[in-house]
Amino acid sequence: MTRWRLLETGARPGAWNMACDAALLAAADRDGFVPTLRLYGWDPPAVSLGHHQADPSPAEAERLRARAVDWVRRPTGGRAVYHAGPAAELTYCVVAPIEAPGLGGGIADAYRRIHLAIAAGLERLGAAVELAPRRPARDPRSPRDRIRPGSHRACFAATVPWEIEVQGRKLVGSAQRRSRRSLLQHGSIPLAGDQALLDEIWPGSLESERVTNVSSAAGRSVEFAEVAAILAAALAESLRVTLDSAGLTDAELRGIEALLPTPALA
Repeated sequence: MTRWRLLETGARPGAWNMACDAALLAAADRDGFVPTLRLYGWDPPAVSLGHHQADPSPAEAERLRARAVDWVRRPTGGRAVYHAGPAAELTYCVVAPIEAPGLGGGIADAYRRIHLAIAAGLERLGAAVELAPRRPARDPRSPRDRIRPGSHRACFAATVPWEIEVQGRKLVGSAQRRSRRSLLQHGSIPLAGDQALLDEIWPGSLESERVTNVSSAAGRSVEFAEVAAILAAALAESLRVTLDSAGLTDAELRGIEALLPTPALA
């Protein structure tokens, strides 16, 4: 069986988390990279914005600071996500060569296969999940679907094909990026709570009835460690790989350091 690396990096600030994911994608383009599943949390809580979304305005940034919430930009596209503390949210990240066994070699194939693996794990927790079906193309001129410049619409406001939902409510929000040889797919799995903070900062960005979390879907309280262990096992089985726990390499740590914001001088 193909051997993958399991990285469990704990709860970190948003800037470090996104630098880590980006550094892993860069490392994956080099020979010798081991396909990696990374599981992590956020401390302090943060809002991540898609690569093409606008920065928060000064007033919006101040409202986030008043709630002790950071904001950071993802290396992937997509829309805004609120990442609560590790008691309420788990983020997964898969970084692998595009042609890695089990992923299928295509954008849609990899997206679907990773979500099938995650769905298998969530089912073991008692959540009756399903993958969103393909839908007929909508008129791109539709006001509901049009993304205007500066939009901060929430990731959990809409579901795309192959995303994970429960009775029409979105449960996992994911995004993918490709480099020359590799892919990065990461996503938010709310364990408890909701995304309501986004609608407080950007009114109209989210419809609360479209969102759920793992504890609600499973009908019981779930914890980070339990979900992490089950997801790792489900992904290993679904993709037919062996996961070996390991840490970041020295080169990857240097890559993270290079991507972190430089502290402002006093």
